[in-house]
Amino acid sequence: MKILFCNIGWMRDYDGNVGDSIARGGSYILNGEVGHEVCNFSNNKGMVYGYVQPSGAKLSIEKLGAGKKDSSISGVTVVWTAGPDGGGTAVVGWYKEATVFREAQAIPKPSKKQIENELEVFWISAKYENATLLPIEERTLLIPRAVKGGIGQSNVWYADSTEAQVHVKRVLKLIETGEDEKLLDVDGDLSGKEGNPRFVAHLRRERNSKIVKQKKAAILRETGALRCEVCKFDFKSFYGKLGSDFCEVHHLLQLSKADGLVKTKLDDLAVVCSNCHRIIHKHDPMLSLNQLKKVIRNP
Repeated sequence: MKILFCNIGWMRDYDGNVGDSIARGGSYILNGEVGHEVCNFSNNKGMVYGYVQPSGAKLSIEKLGAGKKDSSISGVTVVWTAGPDGGGTAVVGWYKEATVFREAQAIPKPSKKQIENELEVFWISAKYENATLLPIEERTLLIPRAVKGGIGQSNVWYADSTEAQVHVKRVLKLIETGEDEKLLDVDGDLSGKEGNPRFVAHLRRERNSKIVKQKKAAILRETGALRCEVCKFDFKSFYGKLGSDFCEVHHLLQLSKADGLVKTKLDDLAVVCSNCHRIIHKHDPMLSLNQLKKVIRNP
């Protein structure tokens, strides 16, 4: 499959600046200029015209299978990414069966919104029916940047390395099924963090059943009980058989420092009770175990 990743500024609708605004879109945004991606998902007579700011004057469409003399290539899946408030780089939407041009093209018959936003050129086009923009609360799939196999610093990523394929696979699953890894319980109201991709990634890591089982088994071997490492609450002691083998497991790594896939070690995890776990996550940045212990001792 031909796939291209394009990083742009963060918006809710990408349908013009009225009632919406662009954030973290690069130096041109900081200089007060209009982001050319503000209408990337705006319907213009059944078409969408996408803009990305490449590092040079041309896109290397031969990396997508085009000939050296070709001016464009069709049938490309274009994945749009942007940086949310919580940091990182999240998938915000995509075009299917898109045409990617080597050089910027003039928008044929710009719409009223495109004219109002002074938009004249585009790099990528697709049928409007083939464009999908995710609601903010569903923009939870993160693509790492400053790691091998990640996007890097460029706004245009061809994802053609072997290391990149693990990320491509996750994105294609989202596109094909509409599903990313779902959370198993209700933490969406914690500290107003719903829609924060890094926070969702943190919760997913804590719900990894395999590593959680390994952590529980290790603690039971060492201590004989699953006691909260903060307040010492023991579900089995309090609830009897109903609480047997029950606890929550907290990931100690501050996820604001890590995007994408990170291998979790048992030492990265801590056994906690439900109350302490929620208090830890209620604060941003999250509290350490020692910080919460001090609060309990000196309320």
